[in-house]
Amino acid sequence: MTEINEEFANDKNGEIQLFLHHLQTETDEGKKEEKVSGSEADNVEISGTERNHILRRLIKDSTFRRKFLLTVCVSFSFLGNGLISGQVGPSMPDLQLIVNEDLATISWLNTACAVGFATGSLVWGVICDRFDKVFITFFATLMTAITNGAVAWCSAFPLMIVMRVLGCFFQCGLVVAGSILIMDMWQTEGAPYIQAIHFAFAVGGIISPQIIEPFLAAATLENLTDKLDQFNANHTDSINYLTLNKSLGNADCYNGTKSDCIKSSSDKQVTYVQHGYLITSSLVVLCSIPLLVSFFKCKNKFSGSTSEVKIKKKEDAENIPLRFKIPVLLFISIIFHCYVGMESSFGNYLMTFCLYHLKWSKEEGSVASSLYWVGFCVGRFLGIFLARVFQSATIMVTFSIMIIVSFIGLLLGGLFYLQPVVLIFSTIVGFAFSPIFGSVFSWTEERFTTVSGRITSLFLLSSSIGGATVPIYLGYLMEDYTALSFVYVMIGLSIFNLSIIIVLLIFAKAVVPVRYVSTEQNEKCKPCTRESSAELDIDVALLFSLLRKMFFSCLLQMMKCISIQLRIHWNEALQEAVLFSFLNSPP
Repeated sequence: MTEINEEFANDKNGEIQLFLHHLQTETDEGKKEEKVSGSEADNVEISGTERNHILRRLIKDSTFRRKFLLTVCVSFSFLGNGLISGQVGPSMPDLQLIVNEDLATISWLNTACAVGFATGSLVWGVICDRFDKVFITFFATLMTAITNGAVAWCSAFPLMIVMRVLGCFFQCGLVVAGSILIMDMWQTEGAPYIQAIHFAFAVGGIISPQIIEPFLAAATLENLTDKLDQFNANHTDSINYLTLNKSLGNADCYNGTKSDCIKSSSDKQVTYVQHGYLITSSLVVLCSIPLLVSFFKCKNKFSGSTSEVKIKKKEDAENIPLRFKIPVLLFISIIFHCYVGMESSFGNYLMTFCLYHLKWSKEEGSVASSLYWVGFCVGRFLGIFLARVFQSATIMVTFSIMIIVSFIGLLLGGLFYLQPVVLIFSTIVGFAFSPIFGSVFSWTEERFTTVSGRITSLFLLSSSIGGATVPIYLGYLMEDYTALSFVYVMIGLSIFNLSIIIVLLIFAKAVVPVRYVSTEQNEKCKPCTRESSAELDIDVALLFSLLRKMFFSCLLQMMKCISIQLRIHWNEALQEAVLFSFLNSPP
């Protein structure tokens, strides 16, 4: 190699040596730069199409590899969060048995959760801006496992409320620290990774009902028990009459029958849901261990980039006019308020809706809850790729429309007691819910301003208020009026939420035409690169056309199910002709 270099140096009169010396100097500077700011080194070493190949970057780029592994650790933490959140809905009737309270009273557990999130949102945002986010995420995950696992072991309702507040307080810390950690690491590339950690949350939500279901109390017919109690109460006088006027043998026979009735009505349901909570908490503790390892292995790896992120956040905050910032943040907070209110209420009350209105067994209700989380998980998984293809605003609007359509289908299934329709649209509701939370975060980062700890706290505060007001109001409506109030409230909130999203996008386009950052950063904020806006319009039109075809196909199947249940003869040729005209009409 030395001889070859000398030969080239002699031929080119030392130009090659000068070039190699210059190249070596640039390489040394690049290595120093990588230690200070990993993200800038990534942009220099890997560009163009290689940036889209994760496996290639994992092999070539050590900084990207560290960030990716840390993202996986955060995903495990969110997996544990999903395990905790997914067990509340199926176990709600059993928690009601433990404390011996009615549905309206037990719904205060959801309000307690909202109080914990509201308190946490005021605290964790400030903490995350001052301390190491990796350790905070680990600590919050560990305490989430301990406090939420203790909920089912509380026989006193006030103590259960306290543990629920503490559990959701630490869950809020997990969400705040994990989300900010991902946004700080990936910055403008963070949209797919935000969707990835929420996908892990959805996976936990799928697994959790299956863990809890074997420990739930056996379903009983409440109406039969009430009738037995009423029978025993109304026939006390007849017992005395028989004892006085009938023969002793007949009286003994009737007394024996009476004692059997009392025995059957006094039997209480036995629940072992505490053991299910213990298993779930143990799994969440295991999910927190990778974060602890990452804290010691990757400590100070991103200190330089973190300081630069703080400078960028300060510049963004100073450049955005207050008259623009306040309305946009207000609109986003309202969106989170409605979305979290709907998501928490649907997940927690779906089992109750199936038991009280549809008269299903707990096993069938667990299937509905699991299908909801399956749809939620699939949507979160697809959201990782949709975030790389479509703009966040497109995802927000499209899936909000899908939520409205799904709730209308669920209403029809509930009115006509169509089990397949309820199961199908419960799955679609979960799918439609899935990408909105991460998309709103990504839209804020891409289009408006950098998401800081305080902004995240504001969003979670409004979310916790929605989680406090909607479930308790819904619990009273379902208890005092009809269980179908569950679906009516969901439809109203989903329509209002879509209206606020449209107002937000129009307002942001009118008064905030560009984000207050450099042109280079603004280009990186776009999840996909388009040569012209016409291509984006075509993709949006195709997406809406596909969604419309899916909707009308589901509508056709639902009409057939209704005709079978009601034994009504439908003109299928006319039915399919009408739907065919909708499917082939221009978008």
